[in-house]
Amino acid sequence: MNIEKRGFWSWFLQRITAMLLVMGMAIHFFVFHFSPGRYASRYYDEIIHRFCSPGWIAFHICLLALVVFHGLNGLWGIFADFSWGERVVQSVKGVLWLTGITLFGVGVYILICFATTTNNGF
Repeated sequence: MNIEKRGFWSWFLQRITAMLLVMGMAIHFFVFHFSPGRYASRYYDEIIHRFCSPGWIAFHICLLALVVFHGLNGLWGIFADFSWGERVVQSVKGVLWLTGITLFGVGVYILICFATTTNNGF
């Protein structure tokens, strides 16, 4: 990977988001998938109640932002390794930004809609 082409901050943030994603996914999986009593009949209601709390919604929105940034920044890193014209580079940047904003917006919309349409929503 050529850091000069990609930019220091892009390279650095890729590493930071990777570490935060590992920690965030570990927390998510432990709390939502590996909790004691997960096979009890009441467990589904407990998970929905926990998932719909404002703190966990904020946590999942942050996790979503990390996933979108990390994935699209990784694609940009692959693209930056090739020699393209300035017009192509700007077009790809625009497409990646639009894709990122769209994915993040749809993800937040789904999280909020799910939390507000369940009986245990906030």
